[in-house]
Amino acid sequence: MARLFEYFVVCGLGPEIRTLDGNRGFHGKGFFYLSSLIDQYPPSNHSLYAPPPPQLPTCVLPAGVEFYDVGFNPKDVSTFPRSYPIVLTEGDGSKIYVSCIAFRDPVCEDIAEAYRIPANSFADKCICLVSRSPSFRALRDSLEELYALCFSPNGSSKPLWDVIANLVSSVPLPTPGKDRVLFSIENSLLAVEVPPTDGLPHADISFQPLVQCLDVDNFLKLFTAMLLERRILLRSNKYTLLTLVSEALCHLIYPFRWQHVYIPLLFFSGVDYIDAPTPYMMGLHSGVDTSGLSMDGVVVVDLEYNHITISEEIPSIPEPELSLLRTEIMKLLYPNVVGIDQLKVSLGNSADQYPTCSSKPWGEDQDLQLRFIFLKFFASILGGYRNFIENTATRDFNTQAFLKKRSRSTNQPPEPMITQFLDSQGFMDYLDRGLGSDENNNNLLDKLQDAIGRGQNPLSILPSPLAEPEIVTISDSGVGLSGSGAKYSYDRFPSNNRTEEQEEKRKQILAAASGAFSPPSVLVGKDSKAESLSPRERAAERERMVLDIKVKLQGLWLRLLKLGATDDPLSSFEYGTIIALIESDAEGIGGSGFVECIREHIHSGWVCRLTEEQFIAVKELLKTAINRATSRNDMATVRDALEVSAEMYKKDTNNVSDYVQRHLRSLSIWEELRFWEGYFDYLMDRSSSKTANYATLVTTQLIIVALHMAGLGLPDTDAWYTIETIAEKNNIGYKQIVVLLSRLMIRVIPLSLLYLH
Repeated sequence: MARLFEYFVVCGLGPEIRTLDGNRGFHGKGFFYLSSLIDQYPPSNHSLYAPPPPQLPTCVLPAGVEFYDVGFNPKDVSTFPRSYPIVLTEGDGSKIYVSCIAFRDPVCEDIAEAYRIPANSFADKCICLVSRSPSFRALRDSLEELYALCFSPNGSSKPLWDVIANLVSSVPLPTPGKDRVLFSIENSLLAVEVPPTDGLPHADISFQPLVQCLDVDNFLKLFTAMLLERRILLRSNKYTLLTLVSEALCHLIYPFRWQHVYIPLLFFSGVDYIDAPTPYMMGLHSGVDTSGLSMDGVVVVDLEYNHITISEEIPSIPEPELSLLRTEIMKLLYPNVVGIDQLKVSLGNSADQYPTCSSKPWGEDQDLQLRFIFLKFFASILGGYRNFIENTATRDFNTQAFLKKRSRSTNQPPEPMITQFLDSQGFMDYLDRGLGSDENNNNLLDKLQDAIGRGQNPLSILPSPLAEPEIVTISDSGVGLSGSGAKYSYDRFPSNNRTEEQEEKRKQILAAASGAFSPPSVLVGKDSKAESLSPRERAAERERMVLDIKVKLQGLWLRLLKLGATDDPLSSFEYGTIIALIESDAEGIGGSGFVECIREHIHSGWVCRLTEEQFIAVKELLKTAINRATSRNDMATVRDALEVSAEMYKKDTNNVSDYVQRHLRSLSIWEELRFWEGYFDYLMDRSSSKTANYATLVTTQLIIVALHMAGLGLPDTDAWYTIETIAEKNNIGYKQIVVLLSRLMIRVIPLSLLYLH
């Protein structure tokens, strides 16, 4: 059975101290220091599931670790503990939910001694519960109970880490829509349950902070910016607010999903990521200075002052949906004002169609109503969309036909907002997920459209709540059985028991630090940064390095595209820096990152036309990236480079398109059958029309392979040999090869002739 909690972790000051700039050692209390993972349960040698993500210590203490002269002072609010959630996103898009409590804790004596830190100093520490379930309330309540138990004057009946182990190991994830799990921490009873899977996705948050921070007009501007996949930066001096608002927005665009960078709480040293040219949603503390960043095209939302800064126009939601959406939200937020002229008695069945508004305090009912308002909005703007999914092997969506139909029904020209939304990655992802998949059977958008079309109550699409969920009680058999009635109390958060190996490593690090100590006025050089890093620290360092390289490449790529006719591209700073990043990186991050920048720029709507100067630079950079990737056997980067090279072009003197791809012909990788076989397998795996006839599916992918071979200008005999070999290995019969040949005669040969002119 899946568990509610994956990990309990403690982050803060580890035995190896570094400033945020990477300098080793203690340099005074005016500096901020890197956070480390210093304790965890289950221990690091377990094999239940993947270890905590390496960026976790950096993200849970976004500002880094700071030293203090005093700890908690009940008369000084600045010394109070802070409780807040964060959300981490993995490479596959899955989310990790973390509840955090940050507080000042005494610096360990052995660390203070090794680094000559003044006696009785305090430093930031953060305890965390990590889960794959978005059960924010259960995570926060549980963590706060553990924190209170640790520092309770009455103490606990068991050692704190025994309480933690029992909590993490024994509390199961409830069965959606059926169970309510009850568990206890010492004498406090807690509960958790998960809604049914056939309703709206689990959102264990309040949507009230979002509508309290922004007025309705700014709220809808932010919603539209997210729907159209702009770069969005939320600002607040409250960590919790940044996460809750980000998560609320993700739920309000259901059934669509945010497809881009998502960092609800950005660590302070990552502020340069804001200059990334691709869509993102990030949250940043108001105290972080962004004056040195360009911020062009970034939608900046100040949650403290209800202010939005927009440097590029965002098309508004079209009518009549805008007025309907605004009215519904106003009814929910201000029922006593909006409905002041309405009768107090109901007429007919009108009151049964939609939730009634009242002046009751905001709660789960209002959260549900707000989410349903936005689902009805999508049902309206996408009315009849299923009729425009073409009945072909690829099941494409006919955007132009849909827009024409909508224009006829609204008597308005195609609206820019709808046009941009239909071209978004979020909409394309929705179509890919919904067609021919299990998700299509539980599509609330389709169900709502059908219910409205039949004149049914729209709320009937939601599952009926159980009268009473089944209670699952998790008992702690160890409570109260400590024998002597002893109580455990602490003046600091205790360390977990270390293994002999861990203890020995800690002593070695501290001994080295003590011997290499230098006064605060002399900073240790960054060259020492690579010494004695733990595997986890190396992973975190690599994660930061990857992000840093990608952000640099994105900025350099955009500047490269601004080179003028009088510039020498091959001697430009941008070209030289990109080449250096590609060639000097043994792990291939520079090459793959450069190709990824181009791909993301294409997906953002770039027309792909280059000037002569840009063309020269881009083809040379791609050649270098492909050669480096080939030497590392990184076929994924070679494949991606092949595809983007088929998109970028220049116009020659006869106004004929000359594609970058044709200038890559000399590279030896195209002569290798294994590359084309691997590329074909990739296309088959990626195909969204798995339900199509197998022979047709293979033929379609072989045509794509052949088009790239023609684009490269490969010799016909070599190309046909490769195509026939792949076709035979995939059991394509003689008749199907004839069909393939006829299609290629139509599509590939004219393309080859074009390149001869």
